[in-house]
Amino acid sequence: MLPASIPSPPQGVWYLGPFPVRAYALAIMAGIVIAVWMTSRRWVARGGEAETVLDISFWAVPFGIVGGRLYHVVSSPDAYFGPDGEPIRALYVWEGGLGIWGAIALGAVGAWIGVRRAGVRFSTFADAAAPG
Repeated sequence: MLPASIPSPPQGVWYLGPFPVRAYALAIMAGIVIAVWMTSRRWVARGGEAETVLDISFWAVPFGIVGGRLYHVVSSPDAYFGPDGEPIRALYVWEGGLGIWGAIALGAVGAWIGVRRAGVRFSTFADAAAPG
């Protein structure tokens, strides 16, 4: 039996003039947009304001991206700090390398900061954010 999957696009990068647009970046952006949209719908259904979700996402998303990169760098240290490694390349996010566990962990920290600033309970917001 074959596992269900979505195949990778035949081309990983497209160019808009001099700017590369990578399939991986498009997938991440689509995931962020869908997550914010779903959370907003569920938050409003619980009596919250849609703007609150946007305010919180402005904290959660950047924290998640930084966390994903940090996790990748820490879990693949030889590429950056090994014998032939170049530490400056840890900052080269355009070369790829994000770890989902770091994104989830630091994204949750960012969401926690956002909910504190918005004056809502983290558990209530997390319930709206978690699908299902």
